[in-house]
Amino acid sequence: MASSSDETTAPAGEAEEEGPVTEALRERVEQGPPASLARRVLPKLVLSLFLGALFAWLVARGGVPLIPPGEAFGRVVWWTVPAYVGALLFTHFVRASRWRFLIAPVKELSLREVIALNWIGFFAIFALPLRLGEMARPALTKLRQGIPVSVGFGTIAVERVVDGLVTSLCVAWALFAIPMMETDDPIAKALPFYGYLALTVFGSAFVALGVFLWQRAWAVRMTEKVFGILSKRLGTLLAEKVDGVAEGIRSLGSAKLTLGFLFETMIYWLSNAAGMWLLAWGSGIPMDFGHGIAVMGILAIGILLPTGPGLFGNFQLAISTALKLYFAEALVGTQGAVYIFLLYVTQSVIIVLAGVIPLYAMNLGLGDLLGTKQLKEGLSQPPPAMGDEAR
Repeated sequence: MASSSDETTAPAGEAEEEGPVTEALRERVEQGPPASLARRVLPKLVLSLFLGALFAWLVARGGVPLIPPGEAFGRVVWWTVPAYVGALLFTHFVRASRWRFLIAPVKELSLREVIALNWIGFFAIFALPLRLGEMARPALTKLRQGIPVSVGFGTIAVERVVDGLVTSLCVAWALFAIPMMETDDPIAKALPFYGYLALTVFGSAFVALGVFLWQRAWAVRMTEKVFGILSKRLGTLLAEKVDGVAEGIRSLGSAKLTLGFLFETMIYWLSNAAGMWLLAWGSGIPMDFGHGIAVMGILAIGILLPTGPGLFGNFQLAISTALKLYFAEALVGTQGAVYIFLLYVTQSVIIVLAGVIPLYAMNLGLGDLLGTKQLKEGLSQPPPAMGDEAR
């Protein structure tokens, strides 16, 4: 869990043991967020709200109400809701804990710190518009642990590529192995194309990660040489950032760390699919585990689209589209709407509570989630040497 707010005044020796809260955090608490924060976020918020409203309109236009009819709740098996909450908490924990394998080559962190930083990061992605929250974890690891921002982005790159590959494989398998229904929905008809496109993109990205790790020194030299033509300083700076990102994917060079990360990744996605399948069955949809894998994969790809706060709109659109591939549209418009509603509300509550509690305990604010100060500082800091801890 999160470190307590008392860390900000702990003696230096104690702070080192618990995971130090840097001077940057104390300055932020005293000074507050920068005045330009609203100007930075407001235009993106307006655009994201428009996109979210557009996706929500497409859901309703497709015959799936955002608020299900009251009588549809009469078919819900209500014990499956708390059961899904338990499954989701386990899934949320494993999703966060696996990050320790990626950051281990750079710095050993306590499990409590790993969980807290990741839960805050997941909340930031969920709450902030247009996926601005993606920069929260690199900014917070810089703030609390002194780990360069570029290294943090490297670990996130590994997560995104591996998760994208796993979920796109799930979608490709489901499109091939599970019989689909005829549908007039244009988005559902286009889904197979986008599913195979996602598999191609993430598969290529996975290969690129391996090549980049294998030829790290060459990538750094070429970056410095190419951009050095324009500016020697720019070439050196970008080369340092490329080296920092490579430091963030260094765990892929360790069989032990890679297998640990991949094992917990599979546990994460399997438990996620199992929980979604259970809640669908409890909502009155005759879904089997294979359908659960399909819906989970399509949702995971769908929410990668930048949209409004709370992933509202594309969350509902992704699941309703997935359900239309396998179930009658009349069922999707009633029990499917109940399922989407319960799934969204439950996930929203868990993600928000799990993120806000450690956020409050660490005395952090919106400026820290956006990396307002840490990203500027981090972009001028070189990555740690091989085998050294980031300080």
